[in-house]
Amino acid sequence: MTSTPGTDTLLSSVEVTIDDGIVVLTVYGHLDARLGAAMGAATEEAICVDARRLDIDVRAVSSFTPEGALALRACRPSAARLREGLHYRTGRGPGRDALLAAHVMPLEDA
Repeated sequence: MTSTPGTDTLLSSVEVTIDDGIVVLTVYGHLDARLGAAMGAATEEAICVDARRLDIDVRAVSSFTPEGALALRACRPSAARLREGLHYRTGRGPGRDALLAAHVMPLEDA
């Protein structure tokens, strides 16, 4: 389920927290290319701070674009360098839909 950006685009953000060597990226609002780029930068930062794992929490995603969904998948190669890799935190809703869409879309769709 994708949607076009609306007023929730202004409320979109990525919150980064670190707890016991785990970097958690919590994605809020509309997941689009802009937010995807922020997730990519935060993934690279997790590697620089020697995190042991990266968790991407998509439970607060309200909508997404194909580019935003593919950003979830794009974090995987970099996060694979972490000792415990990448984990996704999902529930029902648009965040889970974005994650599922990311893994069935060809990369050239972005």
